[in-house]
Amino acid sequence: TIKPGTSVTWTNNDSTLHTVSSGLPEQGAVGTLFDSSLIAPGKTFTHAFDKTGSFDYSCTLHPFMRGQVIVK
Repeated sequence: TIKPGTSVTWTNNDSTLHTVSSGLPEQGAVGTLFDSSLIAPGKTFTHAFDKTGSFDYSCTLHPFMRGQVIVK
């Protein structure tokens, strides 16, 4: 949970590629709000959340990997 205007940085601490893409596969429209493209091991992706709300995200390569950012 963060305040509006806060940036979130994801770090790939794994040994394989990942993505951070807005939305969940079963809801459609994955990656429309933000999409990191492929994040190599040791690399990062940062996104600024300016609006309030709940924002689901997932890895397009591993759809079972998911999370949510709550902005209020």
